[in-house]
Amino acid sequence: MRIGLPRALLYYRYGPFWEKFFTGLGAEVVVSRRTDKALLQSGLAHVSSEVCLPIKIAAGHLLDLRDRVDVVFFPRMVWLEDRQYACPKMIGIVDIARMVLGGRVGLLTPSIKGDFAMPHLLAGLRVNANPAAVLRAYHRARPELRRGGCTETGRADRSVALIGHFYNLEDDYVGHTIRRTFERSGYRVLVKEALPEAVLRGRCGFARAIRWVYERELYNAFQSLSTRSDGACVVVSMGCGPDSLVAEFMHDDAEKRRIPYLQLVLDEHTGTAGLVTRIEAFVEMMERRRATTRAA
Repeated sequence: MRIGLPRALLYYRYGPFWEKFFTGLGAEVVVSRRTDKALLQSGLAHVSSEVCLPIKIAAGHLLDLRDRVDVVFFPRMVWLEDRQYACPKMIGIVDIARMVLGGRVGLLTPSIKGDFAMPHLLAGLRVNANPAAVLRAYHRARPELRRGGCTETGRADRSVALIGHFYNLEDDYVGHTIRRTFERSGYRVLVKEALPEAVLRGRCGFARAIRWVYERELYNAFQSLSTRSDGACVVVSMGCGPDSLVAEFMHDDAEKRRIPYLQLVLDEHTGTAGLVTRIEAFVEMMERRRATTRAA
């Protein structure tokens, strides 16, 4: 059996686990190609213009797999612990996948509602009917779920907190230009994926009121990383309600604490040159602030 994994959305967090899990079940795993302009354009032609950029990109990845695999694995993330929900569009992405694929390929779409393990074990039984083999494959793949925590608490010389969803910042077409521009300017990029889960899922202060799992991560990462960097760059998707709401709270907090703040709003029309220009201007602002701080 050939199982397709779209290189989009949750793949950037769970992809290595899924690849090892299904390979351990004896399946051939096929990952869609890296995002490029042609792939994005194919996705745009199959979904509403109202959905956000990550969903449009996901549609392109589904199309890339459509004629190459027997089944596409595309779980529906509903909520994790503490009833923190994914955004409505991510919950509904499975229905978009059915529309995009049009019945030309099978879909394996377990729903994750708090319990991560059981939906995957049941999905594994659809691939390999041997329960013992499924359990072995799951436990062998499970170490891929662990993310390294950041133990460094000091302030790095010339660093910027890059706050954005993993499926934006790790996508080649969307996020790499942003990261590379900061790095070429001599800035170390601090991202939330280096932080321990206890920090990202914390419920202190305003974070307790945030009921979207990935937006709570953004806010907590901003609170943690902005204190040891020269500024914060927040990346949000056009049309994402949860992103825009939480970003406003981060902006207000940055103003109160006099932290240099840049918000980049991405959609399919965002050009590389415009991103680079805005980031370079932001770097100049951080440099001026550094000079003023040293002089004081």
